[in-house]
Amino acid sequence: APATLLARSWSTPQARALFGGVAAHALARLDLPLSSAVGVALICASHRYGWAVAAGGSGSISDALASALREHGGAIETSQRVRSLAQLPSADAVVLDLAPDGVVELAGERLPPRVARAYRRYRRGPGAFKLDLAVEGGVPWANESCRRAGTVHVGGPFEEVVAAEREVNRGRMPERPFVLVAQQYLADPQRSNGDVHPVWAYAHVPNGYAGDAEGALLDQIERFAPGLRERIVARAVRSTTEFPAYNANYAGGDIITGANSPKQLLIRPRLALDPYATGIPGVFICSAATPPGAGVHGMNGYNAARSALRSMG
Repeated sequence: APATLLARSWSTPQARALFGGVAAHALARLDLPLSSAVGVALICASHRYGWAVAAGGSGSISDALASALREHGGAIETSQRVRSLAQLPSADAVVLDLAPDGVVELAGERLPPRVARAYRRYRRGPGAFKLDLAVEGGVPWANESCRRAGTVHVGGPFEEVVAAEREVNRGRMPERPFVLVAQQYLADPQRSNGDVHPVWAYAHVPNGYAGDAEGALLDQIERFAPGLRERIVARAVRSTTEFPAYNANYAGGDIITGANSPKQLLIRPRLALDPYATGIPGVFICSAATPPGAGVHGMNGYNAARSALRSMG
């Protein structure tokens, strides 16, 4: 169901706003079919399991995975730009953590024409504009509960969130964008330096937005946390054009690697019995452009690995 329809199930504006903020993680229009799916899944996961925070930062997850790989005789090579499958050594399976257009670029004519056409038709989603902040004393939220929350969705009433997501999906920058603020130091105090705390936030913006959204992002937070700007002691900005340098899959700031349209929620990156197979024997795709989509940590790669193992018999 559309998120706008499901939101009618709650009688208070606070409950509707809570649901709207969670549903907005999809970076999709909230009045379209299936737009409630991501919100329902995240809320259910939160109630049942909670949302985990990695001690020491998310880099500790990468370190643990790298350590496990090396313990099994694996090797990791970084700072090497791979432009063709021909550059890779012979292997039983090649698993590509790439967006569909990246697979097309890498595989070239080895990719079956029907698969190449499907990958080229794959739609990009809106972008993100991110700020990393060092905040003395933390964010001065007017609401005390927000001072204890690891994640704060900043969007105002449900109707404002709906309007903002509609605008960015139409390619227009909203005056009041939806903003997600992360305060993981509350669960992991070792990230802080005395009374200076790491806080990051991103605003939903149109894909490839070339403007400076820093002011709009901070204005939106300061609606609910007056005086934030005076507490910022350092900042780093990452615009939609800078995201691909961090991760090539994030073209135009598309941090979910593909639009969460009704079609692509169900069928990504193409209609196939095995969405991880590329049509090239032994070559698979495992990015967030594959099921179950973005933000489902590790499951894309896990599923692609199972597909690769099945192909080997």
